[in-house]
Amino acid sequence: MIVIHIFGRSNTGKTTLTEALCRTLAGRGRIETIKHSGHHLLALEAGKDTTLHFQAGASAACAIDEEKSVLILEGERLTHALDAVSDRGAEYCIVEGFKTVPLPGIALGDLEGEHILMKNPTVEEILMNLERFPRWTTPKAVLDKLLDDAGPESSGSLLILHEADEEALRDAADTARSTPGITGAEGKLLHVGCGDAFCDTKGCLAMAGATTRSVTKTLSYCADLLSRAGKDRNY
Repeated sequence: MIVIHIFGRSNTGKTTLTEALCRTLAGRGRIETIKHSGHHLLALEAGKDTTLHFQAGASAACAIDEEKSVLILEGERLTHALDAVSDRGAEYCIVEGFKTVPLPGIALGDLEGEHILMKNPTVEEILMNLERFPRWTTPKAVLDKLLDDAGPESSGSLLILHEADEEALRDAADTARSTPGITGAEGKLLHVGCGDAFCDTKGCLAMAGATTRSVTKTLSYCADLLSRAGKDRNY
């Protein structure tokens, strides 16, 4: 998932740019947005059932009507929100307004800083430079893609690794793909280009196969390879 972080002071055009990108990127794939509300708490409509559920201690409350769902979640961590967006299969996520968070992105107005990838760009300039933006994914998103490609009768499993080595993950996936019974494998870092100050270097090795036995046997073999190479650290 490509993460486009747009930040700047008030009235610099953040929402206008976000809207323009949404209209353009919607034709390329699934897109979601995450908006920082500043220092103002989001108002929950008094007396409504979902508000009462949330106030009573539910960690999440969801309301569904004929055209949409509205979800209230406990917690305020941007990383958790990005995980949820990736889990839902988004290909693009626009993050608006977190100017104090060290997530590289687009600065509007006169802001300066080390986490700026572009300053005051047009939509066309952003689209031409998407490869410069951070990538964010989750183990679920990686495995779901493999299972979708493999078909409904397939089995899948994965390893999650902390302080992962990208080359070792790719080598393990190559080994898995060459194993009989394995229909697909992917080894990748979950966060790329996001900056060490914002996230860690977790990775995952995911695979899908014709049978549960073929998947678990191959996953165990690849785990041993990673362990012997000293690349797993903690999974």
